[in-house]
Amino acid sequence: MKLTSVAICVALFALTGIARASSTADDLKQEVEKLRKEIAQKQESRAPINGKVDALVGGKYGPNTPVTTKSGNLEVGGLLQVWYMMPQKDKRGIFQPAPGNNIASTVTPLGESFSYENNDTYRIRRTELHCYVDIHENVSAYILMDPARESNLYYLPLPTFQLHNEVFANPITSSSLGGPAIRPQVLQDAYINYHGVVPHHDFTIGQMIPPVGEEAYRNSGQLDFVERAMVTAENKVRDIGVMMHGTWLDDRVQYWVGAFNGPDGTIVTDPEIYEGGNRSSDKNQKDLAWRVAGRPVWNKEAWYGRLEFGYARTDGYRGSDTTVTPGAPLNDLNEEETAVNRQAAWGWYRPGDKVKGWWLRGEWGSFHDRYSSHFEPTTALGLGGFQPQDSAGNTYFYQINPTPVTVTGWYGSTGYKLSDSIFSETLKNGNFIEKILHDLEFDFRAEAFHNIAIEAPANPDRQTELFNTHAYTYGVNYYFKGHNMKMQANYIYVVNPQDANLGLRNIRDNVFVLSSQIMF
Repeated sequence: MKLTSVAICVALFALTGIARASSTADDLKQEVEKLRKEIAQKQESRAPINGKVDALVGGKYGPNTPVTTKSGNLEVGGLLQVWYMMPQKDKRGIFQPAPGNNIASTVTPLGESFSYENNDTYRIRRTELHCYVDIHENVSAYILMDPARESNLYYLPLPTFQLHNEVFANPITSSSLGGPAIRPQVLQDAYINYHGVVPHHDFTIGQMIPPVGEEAYRNSGQLDFVERAMVTAENKVRDIGVMMHGTWLDDRVQYWVGAFNGPDGTIVTDPEIYEGGNRSSDKNQKDLAWRVAGRPVWNKEAWYGRLEFGYARTDGYRGSDTTVTPGAPLNDLNEEETAVNRQAAWGWYRPGDKVKGWWLRGEWGSFHDRYSSHFEPTTALGLGGFQPQDSAGNTYFYQINPTPVTVTGWYGSTGYKLSDSIFSETLKNGNFIEKILHDLEFDFRAEAFHNIAIEAPANPDRQTELFNTHAYTYGVNYYFKGHNMKMQANYIYVVNPQDANLGLRNIRDNVFVLSSQIMF
């Protein structure tokens, strides 16, 4: 009996222990949960009280904060280019007094001279900031701004410096690069794109680059050289209009067509100096622009590689009168109506197999307009010391009745990128020197352009004479992270026209440029 009682007591004690253990586990869980709630309440009590201002700026500042938008998917990017420029220093300009150039001795008795812009200088070339947003499955928008495009009296484009960026009193000497100032044009692109509705087509409205040549269409951060060629820089215009784009066969056949306000000034206006941009149209007629591009072969790995050809053209009218009224033109009204056009034709080739890494590019351009200058006709052919005279001896600051001119140019370039070549793997896994060589690219460009315009001595009121400047660029590119981080070194050897009777001299204006680039 006693043993039975003991056994029963032991069993009851064990069961009690198990029950108590179970109860203890439940209690522990409750305690942990209670502690978690208390910690959370304490953390919340330490949070600052947010007002309306905090709510507005919340999530917009601070490290590791993602970009957010009210609606749509937003992508933000940019481009920064910092240059160091070393121009060859000459004391005189390209134009000097001569019997055939009408230089007024009272204004420029010694001809053109250079200013302090001859000096070696640092330059912020581009500071592009852009955003792209998909607001709808069929609608997107793009905005590009460049604060470096602020008004600047001295920085002018490469590759030629006929007057070494001097603030000219005589733009006649360099119709491609001359002029009193760069007009501020911070807003570059601002357009809305509609896509995915019509098969193979999309439609764009706003400010953009109209259909033009190949190098002008290329992203400025993906140029082979520090700057575009003279002839393609002419095509880097921005204009407001509407454009349709079609693409077939996996983008191997594409075309663009659009209607635009037309550039400010003339077709030959250098957009780096005198951009039209965001402004109302100064003419009733609109410019019609179109572009076609084809890729007959397109295989990166095959021996035949990738090949592209293309052609672009813009047509329009300037002026609206049948007779010319003496005096400065007024909103395109008192100028004789003239058909104008801009053309471009290009080709580029990247072979594969044993010669991969090698590339070739070339482009031709033509620009037809009533005036050869890049500015208003009042400064096109004669200002300050260069004062044309009519048959009666009267002095004017413009050609009274000029015939249209056609300015042409071309470039051809080639290069070899070691990281794309058959030596890539060997160099990448080699010693210190070989690894440096792996990221190098060597390139060369030859070009010519009609960027010198003067009045014909025999008939200054009607005829214009154009002269070619030739430039030869030797370049080395080093890619740290592709185009996103690279350095480019270019030496540009320039050959200017010479004519002793007209006072043209081959100035020494070669230039070395070192460019550092970050793109994101």
